[in-house]
Formats: sequence, structure tokens, C-alpha cells
Amino acid sequence: MSDEDTPGFIDGEVDDTLPDVVQDFLASGADLEELRLDERGQWTHEGLDFENQRIVDLFSRSVNRTEGGTWILEVGRFTYPITVEDAGFFVDRIDFDADPPELKLSDQTTEPLDPETLEYESSGRLYCRVKDGEFRARFQRPAYFDLAEYITEDDGELFVDIAGERVHLGDVGDFDWEEN
Repeated sequence: MSDEDTPGFIDGEVDDTLPDVVQDFLASGADLEELRLDERGQWTHEGLDFENQRIVDLFSRSVNRTEGGTWILEVGRFTYPITVEDAGFFVDRIDFDADPPELKLSDQTTEPLDPETLEYESSGRLYCRVKDGEFRARFQRPAYFDLAEYITEDDGELFVDIAGERVHLGDVGDFDWEEN
């Protein structure tokens, strides 16, 4: 892995917002074993899926990002740079019985959905902002299709009508429902 591809490096330089011990390790040229959170929310180690759900849950609860932009796991006093392919958080479910609707996130927390933060990408991915707007979360299929029930079409434009708000998502032709 080149420095550009190695977690903990920003523009070829060690992220100076990482803890000193991690900076020293990276600066020494030592290799990190790759921990990756892929675009579907699956954790891998050196390309192999984690099978132990308790480890997956621990990692999902421990995701953070340094001020320098490096994705990390923070477990107790340990910090480890990771690769995040898309988003560090995922929306697993939506509770529409709550007012406003409540998101169940991959880190096992819940928070209200702010419909104004919904973003649709032409690749078929739906996102919203979480953690006080600090992070982007990608909708997993079940949550994505649950939210789709609240999408309406008006003159070729798609909107989400939820929690008393109407949010514009894009043109009908932009949506690829099967891609997510």
C-alpha cells in the first residue's frame, strides 16, 4: 500500500491529528494491517470478512474521524487508522412511529432523522447527516426501501414527504432503485 492509500496519511504526510504513538508508527514505515469498512457496511481485515458479530458491533460503535480527516477506530485508549470506502455510518432502520422518525444507526445509536439532510446520488445511494451533522450516513437497503414509501413524484421531480416536511431529492430519471 502506498502512503496515499494507507490510512493515517493525508496528501502523503502522516496525519498530525492522530495520537503521537500512531504517528510515530506510521512515520517509521511500518505496515498497518488493513481494517476496512466497505461501501455496503461490511468490515474486513486484510480482505477477509469478520465473522464474529461482537467484533463487528464493537468496530461499528468505535468509528470516528480525526480533525485531520483520517477515519479511525477508537477502542478504549487505542486508536487505529482504518479505510472507509464510502460512509463511516449506516442507517439500518427507520422508526416511522416516532415523531420525528428515528434512525437506527450501525453504531447501535438512534437519533431523529433531519429530512433536510437527505441526499440522493445518481449511483442509487441515499444518505443523510448524523451525529449533529458531522458525518454522512448511507441508507442500507431495508431503511432505503422503507423511506421510499414516503417519496412522491410531482412533474418529474421526486420529493420525500416526511415529518411535515417536503424535501426535493431530484429528477425521476436520476433514480436507480435497484442499484442501492
